[in-house]
Amino acid sequence: MQKLTPLNQPVSLSKMAYDAIRRFILSGQMKHDEIYNEMGIAKELGISRTPVREALLELSSQGLITFLPRKGLKVNKLTDRDIDEIFEVRKAIELAAVERISKNADTFDLSLIETSLEDMRKAAADKNYLRFMDLDLSFHMAFCELTGNRRMLAIMQNIHDMIHMLGTQSLAKDDRMEEAIREQENILEAVRHGKTMEARVLMEAHLERSKASAEKATG
Repeated sequence: MQKLTPLNQPVSLSKMAYDAIRRFILSGQMKHDEIYNEMGIAKELGISRTPVREALLELSSQGLITFLPRKGLKVNKLTDRDIDEIFEVRKAIELAAVERISKNADTFDLSLIETSLEDMRKAAADKNYLRFMDLDLSFHMAFCELTGNRRMLAIMQNIHDMIHMLGTQSLAKDDRMEEAIREQENILEAVRHGKTMEARVLMEAHLERSKASAEKATG
């Protein structure tokens, strides 16, 4: 029997609900100082409560929302401690990543990182904060992916949405898109030319500025 082509699986309603609610949270459309309920969200999305509940449980497991007994749910506000811990983890992983890649830069394909920077310039020109953060994270995640270290990448993926939420809030209040692009261009240039120590120093400075911006936005 001739091998059949697998059918494309339709996207489930719970996945669609998850993507939509996650986007509402990351974009700031859902506020941390408001209380929401399943029924209201389901009505807004035009679907039943069951897929919404499944989506919310997943978002809760990722630390983005908290259920309030007999009230509903709220979007979590990241605290100063959260910010400290997130950037401590980022430094440990991302400095190690740029160091490893810069030592053998000629063996890595840096085109994805270069493309992210090009698209970031367009997003900055359009003042599209959400799109900019998508691309900013692609830039940072690409270094981790290139290392081939699955655990390093898994940790970064685990805090991905928290980084995104912080970044979007920061950009809306402290527009440093152009500055961030210049910093990242310098990081990539150092990595490309095998300047390991310079790449580490530049990445650390970039993360410190991002942290300061996040603290300012959430303070």
